[in-house]
Amino acid sequence: MSSQAEPLEDLNRVLKQTPIPYLDRARAYPFVKWAGGKRSLIPEIVKVLPPQFGRYYEPFVGGGAVFFSIDSRIQSAYLSDINVELMITYKVIETNPDKLIDELVVHSKKHNKPHYLSVRKNGHGEADQVRLAARFIYLNRTCYNGLYRVNKQRKFNVPMGSYKKPRICDEDNIRATSEVLKKATIRFHSFEDIEPGENDLVYCDPPYHETFDGYTDRGFDENHHRDLREACVRWRNDGAYVIVSNNDTSLIRSLYKNFRLIKVQGARNISCKGDEREKASELLILGY
Repeated sequence: MSSQAEPLEDLNRVLKQTPIPYLDRARAYPFVKWAGGKRSLIPEIVKVLPPQFGRYYEPFVGGGAVFFSIDSRIQSAYLSDINVELMITYKVIETNPDKLIDELVVHSKKHNKPHYLSVRKNGHGEADQVRLAARFIYLNRTCYNGLYRVNKQRKFNVPMGSYKKPRICDEDNIRATSEVLKKATIRFHSFEDIEPGENDLVYCDPPYHETFDGYTDRGFDENHHRDLREACVRWRNDGAYVIVSNNDTSLIRSLYKNFRLIKVQGARNISCKGDEREKASELLILGY
């Protein structure tokens, strides 16, 4: 793989005549709403995937839209994130979907504003992992705009959304997701802790520069973006295929000037109104 710098390219010009490779229509799809999710960019990401790759790594997995979309091309995956409740939920779905479904049915029957506020206030730090996962999904499916945000005390603090009939228990998808996740190693840790090897594929979707970064109490500042760039260089030098999504800013262009940069238009998933999604310039950053 070449590390030679290539000029900024416009996706529409570069890929206009390129057929879109098969985009999986897998039964499984993200079980949570996730600010910054990649559903709108999946066709563009699929176009630039290497024809073949080894293990799939996604160290900012979030809702896992890319992972679930290319499931049939993945033999083995390593999914990780620093949101501990998210990763516990992934693990519970993989190992104990039946009990999780039972808990979500209870939340579905009880759902109203007092129940939402009680769950938000009292469930933080739940010791039972199945109940913690059910709480996580319940709050995600019923909170304002599907936003996951915590305060400095690591407590979820998003108000309830105005959905008339939120789909709290998506039983079929939970079972389908459980099967897909059996090919994945699921871990709670930083992107710096993954160790992809030659021909493995790493897809990074970090909190975007100059946008929302409140998924955890740690945030994600410029130093984190610089650390991620150094990790990407290391993975590339070890022979891995590296793809990064990020905001199109001068800092990101500067950090990845020795990578291939492709300009795309993505939908912003956070706005003051849940039904409004603005288009914004983003970058697909390729280390091959």
